Amino acid sequence: MVSTAFPVLLKFAQVQGYNLVALGLIWAFAAGGKLFVYQSSVVIMGYSYGYFQSKDLLKVGAILTMIEGLFLMLLVLWYWPFIGVHWR
Repeated sequence: MVSTAFPVLLKFAQVQGYNLVALGLIWAFAAGGKLFVYQSSVVIMGYSYGYFQSKDLLKVGAILTMIEGLFLMLLVLWYWPFIGVHWR
């Protein structure tokens, strides 16, 4: 899902004048938290063999997604301008 939408996203960013590197990094980080089983082949295998249920994945995935989102906001605000990654 991430790789198929990536070219469209980058074209949109280019047309709007956004930094392609910054948006690409955000897109890659956003794929980190797993809320649904189909987001990773490893998660699909674990789920199919019954190691966890869908409610377990949703609980852990929601917490990890929120933590990663907060961490990403901190990176975008403070660290990325320091290393030269700007929005426009």
